[in-house]
Amino acid sequence: MFKKGFNTYKLGNLTVNIFTHDVVFIYIGRKGTYIRNIYKKDIVRYSRLFAMSMVVVLVSSLIFAVIPSSEASAGGIPDGETYEISGNGAENEADENVKVYSANDINNILEDEKLKNDLLLSIETDYTVPVKDSPLKIKTHKVRRNESLSSIAKRYGISIDTICGSNNLKSYDYIPAGTTLRIPNKDGILYNMKQGNNIVNLSKRYRIPVEKILAANDFRNADFVPAGELVFIPDAKPRNIFDGFLWPVRGRRVTSGFGWRRNPFNHAYKEFHKGLDIAARYEPVRATKYGMVSYAGWMGGYGNVIIIAHPGGWKSLYGHLSRIMVKRGQYVKQGQQIARSGNTGRSTGPHLHFELIKRGGHTNPRKYLKR
Repeated sequence: MFKKGFNTYKLGNLTVNIFTHDVVFIYIGRKGTYIRNIYKKDIVRYSRLFAMSMVVVLVSSLIFAVIPSSEASAGGIPDGETYEISGNGAENEADENVKVYSANDINNILEDEKLKNDLLLSIETDYTVPVKDSPLKIKTHKVRRNESLSSIAKRYGISIDTICGSNNLKSYDYIPAGTTLRIPNKDGILYNMKQGNNIVNLSKRYRIPVEKILAANDFRNADFVPAGELVFIPDAKPRNIFDGFLWPVRGRRVTSGFGWRRNPFNHAYKEFHKGLDIAARYEPVRATKYGMVSYAGWMGGYGNVIIIAHPGGWKSLYGHLSRIMVKRGQYVKQGQQIARSGNTGRSTGPHLHFELIKRGGHTNPRKYLKR
């Protein structure tokens, strides 16, 4: 008979932890522990009671079939992934310093994974279309000493392209202190109409429909806009440099790929790694694709994390960051710098942990990243 807790079911040595979006099965024997994490969306959903009964029976049979008679060596699940405890083979006998994780360690790690999955699968981190009907407002900003374009863009919730395009800046990396900038309240370009130019030419040049330019401006005579008049061209910069996803850092060396691997903290354990670990020593991290920043902050063992929601049901996650340079709700273009890689959270050294999620399911980023 099951004993029900707040979110826990027990059947002998088998414990079932039910979270919002996934179910964690823990089998504790005399000499070891076996842990398996399964998304709820992968469980047959005929009914809550029937589904739970079927899953418990199925997983119980799998666990008893996989675990050897001698049972697995004791352990836990570091780094918020799925772990399989190795048997008492020669490899474990040779390593007398194998770490045994306490119940508190396991609970902390499960909580980190629950927090990440809840955020990734929540509608709060879904992509939303930018608001287009807000009236145009232009502010001025005087650049202070040691202030960067990225911090200014973060403050006003626009892209660096919008600032550069609206002020004819020639560099993304340097801006002199004391410079006065024009800051529109939405992404696009502020353009001073030049002699001999017109709206049709601007439409062709920036590939923005004439109707869209006219809707964003209040011209007395759209057929004749005098030289010197300010024209706002909405979405003048392309949202994506190319179709697909951009490598998030300059380097291409993957230190740990997508799939089963040895745990970096203890090689006696196996885990399923849901992303890529890319070598990157405190260097710029860029948005892999145009989208909206739906989370920016601390996430337990993953350290400083950014989640970007993209059109089409995609999300990207960037972990272990040393610095976050965007804020929640900000729209970023593909290739825009959003952070710097780092070593925060549970990490063996400075690198970028990168994940791609498609409609709630993790996928191998290598299939989609372009060089």
